[in-house]
Amino acid sequence: MKKMLILACAMTLGFAAQADVSWDWWFNHSSDDISGCALGIGAANAQVSGAQVALCAVKAQKVKAGAQVAIGYSQADTLRNGVQTAFITKARKAALQFGLVCINEGGFLPVFVFFNFDKTMFGRER
Repeated sequence: MKKMLILACAMTLGFAAQADVSWDWWFNHSSDDISGCALGIGAANAQVSGAQVALCAVKAQKVKAGAQVAIGYSQADTLRNGVQTAFITKARKAALQFGLVCINEGGFLPVFVFFNFDKTMFGRER
């Protein structure tokens, strides 16, 4: 058990040294670019490559690769190679969304319940 704890600490320190980690109480870092993990009650970042996780809401202009996860609301202008999960998800163009209401202007339907995905996700464009 002690060896597993030491290994977990070493892996966490290695991850923290290679990636950005930010904490937002309520949309404090809206101009920051994150390559790692953004955590908070309400998290907002300009560009995300990694995870954006918050209790209430997450917002980003562009998510290159990764995930946006919130209990309440998730918004991104463009989400490529990633997933959005919240009760209400909204994006101009998102690869994959899961939630109660999924709003995706570039989706197979502009508004759909439980999931929505980009029309080009499977290699075809209409």
